[in-house]
Amino acid sequence: MDIPIINLKAQFQEVKEEILKKIGEILSEQKLILGDYVKLLEKTIGEYTGVPYAISCANGTDALILSLMALGIKEGDEVITTPYTFFSTASSIALLGGRPVFVDIDERDLNINPEFIEAAITPKTKAIMVVHLFGKLCDMKPIEDIADRYGLSLIEDMAQSLGARKDGKMAGSFGDIAALSFYPTKNLGGIGEGGMVLTKREDLGEKVKKLRVHGMGQVPYIHEMLGINSRLDEIKACALTVKFPHLEAWNRKRIENALYYNERFKGLPLILPRIEGDQDHIFHLYVVRTEKREGLKEHLKQKGVQTGVYYPVPLHLQECFGYLGYKKGDLPVSEVASRTSLALPVYPELKEEEREYIAGAVIEFFT
Repeated sequence: MDIPIINLKAQFQEVKEEILKKIGEILSEQKLILGDYVKLLEKTIGEYTGVPYAISCANGTDALILSLMALGIKEGDEVITTPYTFFSTASSIALLGGRPVFVDIDERDLNINPEFIEAAITPKTKAIMVVHLFGKLCDMKPIEDIADRYGLSLIEDMAQSLGARKDGKMAGSFGDIAALSFYPTKNLGGIGEGGMVLTKREDLGEKVKKLRVHGMGQVPYIHEMLGINSRLDEIKACALTVKFPHLEAWNRKRIENALYYNERFKGLPLILPRIEGDQDHIFHLYVVRTEKREGLKEHLKQKGVQTGVYYPVPLHLQECFGYLGYKKGDLPVSEVASRTSLALPVYPELKEEEREYIAGAVIEFFT
C-alpha cells in the first residue's frame, strides 16, 4: 500500500464541485479581498466557537502576531509558553521583541504543565500562551486561575484544535484571545494559507480589525496605529465556508480512527494519546511515543505508510533561541517527547482497510 500522512486530494473530491462553482462567481465579480465570504466565514466560526469577535487574517502565524500586538506585547515583555510546539508559537513573541519563557509539558498529554507555570512568573511576565497540541485541549482551569490571580493575559494557540471542546466550552473561548490556522493540513484546512483571531473582548476585537489593515480604522488612509497587512482572500474564505459543514463529521471520524488505534495497540510498548470522552481531543495528529521511533518509522516506510515527526527539536534547544540561555536537560519531558513521538495517519478519509493495514504493520514491528 501507499498511505500518506494526510490525503488532501481525497478530501477535495467531496467539495470540489461547489468550491469551483463559487470561485468562478468570485472571479467574475472580482470581489477578491475581505468580501462577503470573509464576513460569512467570520460569522460562522464566531458562532461555532461561541466567541463574538472573529477576525480573519492571512495565516496562523499572523493570527498569533496580531493577538500579541492587540495585547500590547512589546520589547522586554515575557510570555510563558511551551517548548513542544510548532515554531511560530514562540517566534511570534520574539518577533515583537518579547521574550518566550518556556516551561515543560505534561507527559500525559504533551501540553503545557500548569504545575510549572507559576514558578516562571516574574515582574516582566505579561501573558501565558497555551497550545492545544495535536487537537488536545490543555487543562485550562488551573491555567485560567493562575492568569486571573496574577493579572496576566491568556492566549490560546488553537491552530490544531478547532472543534475541540470540554464541558460545553470550545477551544478559542477560554482565554482573552486565540489564534487559529486554516493551513491546508488542518482539520478545517483551506486552499492555501489562512488564519483567524478569536476574542470575547470588544476592545481586542476592534483593535485586531485595525491592526490587520495597517492600523487603519473606518476612514480610508487614516491610520490610528501601526499595523500589518494580513487580509484573507475571498477565494480562500469561500473554500473554507464550503468545507465548514463537514468539520464535525471529519472530527468524529478522526476520533473514531484514534479509538481504533488505541484498542489495537493495547499491550504494545507504546505511549498512546489519552482519549477522555467528550470531544477534548479532535486528533489533528495521532501521536504515539516509543524509544524505538526511528526503527518503527523505517519499518512503516518500508510498508508504504508515511509518518511524521512532530517536533524533532524542542524550541528551547533551537539555534535561533540560543540567546535565551536554555540548555539540554532543562526541560526533560519536552526533550523526551521530541525524541520519541511519531504521528500515524488519522485523517477522516482513511479507508477501513488502510487503517487495519497500518495497525497491523505497527503490531508486526513490535512482535
